Amino acid sequence: MSAPTKVQNCLVPYVDLQTAPPEVAAAITHLPYRRNIFHLLGHSHGSFPRLMGVYANFFDGSRRILPLLDWQLVVLRISAVLDAEYEWDVNAPVARINGMPEDKFAALKRTAGKDVKALAKETVFTERDRAILQLVDEQLATYNNTEETIEKAKKLLTVEELVEVYVVLGVYVLIARITKGLRIDLDGEIPGLEEHLKKVVTGK
Repeated sequence: MSAPTKVQNCLVPYVDLQTAPPEVAAAITHLPYRRNIFHLLGHSHGSFPRLMGVYANFFDGSRRILPLLDWQLVVLRISAVLDAEYEWDVNAPVARINGMPEDKFAALKRTAGKDVKALAKETVFTERDRAILQLVDEQLATYNNTEETIEKAKKLLTVEELVEVYVVLGVYVLIARITKGLRIDLDGEIPGLEEHLKKVVTGK
């Protein structure tokens, strides 16, 4: 008996590597497993290969300025606040294998959309975590930050780290928007994913 055909929920077809521009196909096929997000973003032929370069920088500890778990703190907060299931599903394993405790995952979801008082009550968050999360939460709510929030962040982050928080915000809000708006399908289980992530995600 043949396996049932998997129903696609995504509102547009995924990019066809047989007909995609060579630069787009090459950017996707060098990956050892399929991620639907790349087969979706690949439709933007000109920007996709350049966007992949920015995306890859976050995985490279020699290029990324933010500590690994700060990067993931921002990404998972975006996912929690915007209810971006695909983005959470892709990034939670990265954070988990690099030491983010389970109670922090729960706190990120529990305080999503809440005020700074809710952050203060969560003992799992460090002072640095709270400064980053307050900045991210304000941006997601208003596309702006108060001077007080920035001054607080500047006491705990370098200027370079602070600016990179905004870069991470821009890239991962884009991913949240397209995955939610176009109803991307979850990737499902990927054999050997954890071992692969241990190799490609570098730095601390």
